[in-house]
Amino acid sequence: MPRQRYAWPNPSLLCVLLACSVIAFAPLAAAAPQEAVPAESPAGVWIGPDGEPLPFQNHDEVLEFLRTAKVVHRELAPTQGINKPAVLMLEANGVRARAILREVASEKRRIRIGERFYFHFLDSYANECAAYELARRLGLGFVPPAVPRGIGRPGSVQIWIEGGRDPSDKSFRPKSPMGWMKQVWDKDLFDNLILNVDRNPGNMLVGPDEELWLIDHTRAFQPNGELLAPEALEKINRRVWDRLEAMDDDELKDVVRDYLGIDQLEGLLKRRKLLQEKVGELVAKSGEDAVFY
Repeated sequence: MPRQRYAWPNPSLLCVLLACSVIAFAPLAAAAPQEAVPAESPAGVWIGPDGEPLPFQNHDEVLEFLRTAKVVHRELAPTQGINKPAVLMLEANGVRARAILREVASEKRRIRIGERFYFHFLDSYANECAAYELARRLGLGFVPPAVPRGIGRPGSVQIWIEGGRDPSDKSFRPKSPMGWMKQVWDKDLFDNLILNVDRNPGNMLVGPDEELWLIDHTRAFQPNGELLAPEALEKINRRVWDRLEAMDDDELKDVVRDYLGIDQLEGLLKRRKLLQEKVGELVAKSGEDAVFY
């Protein structure tokens, strides 16, 4: 995916604009579901290359398909980026679906990227699987199912989001501004937790029901014990936060242990602790009702 710098608008200003939008579009906002992103994507959200719903009823069925389906076609992704991912056409039991194959696995020492310095910088297909597993465990449905699978060489295979739109496109106007904003807040919490240093418009998609999809996490889970952008944390999803808090260190590591190195796991634990401190400060300043939703 293209590597480019991108910054969301000032969160405080955006909240004001959204509040105005909610007033202007009150009937639409009122009709929106309370949970913008379910823990498991609803049946029917997975779309095939013909535009028709795929028969998968849950994530486990998608994962099994990704692991075992036959590769009938392979080509470079339309937007290649520096890692040159490929798009696969998979087939099993008469079902065809597209998936993206990532095979990058590189390490660099003592480098500076943007404003950050890294003693150990990782870019790996395995991080995509870790991002999916952690998002699923937290009840966040916005990382598409991904599995490790070698097709010639080690890599990861992730279900393709058909018809995904670019959320940075000027024509995108969410029907429920507040529902969309909640997804953005969830993204900010998740990206701080996994230290995703490569979030940009090229790895965010809007699905048919205005659900946010996050893809391309090969540069997430850096070993650094620091938060990505703590200033972006203003509102916290109570359900997601409770799940994160409920896991002890070993449980949290177990979720992603199959995909991450020891230093990456330690970095994850440090960031969870920093998030706890940051959220504690927000609550102390403004109160729980103002912080959690």
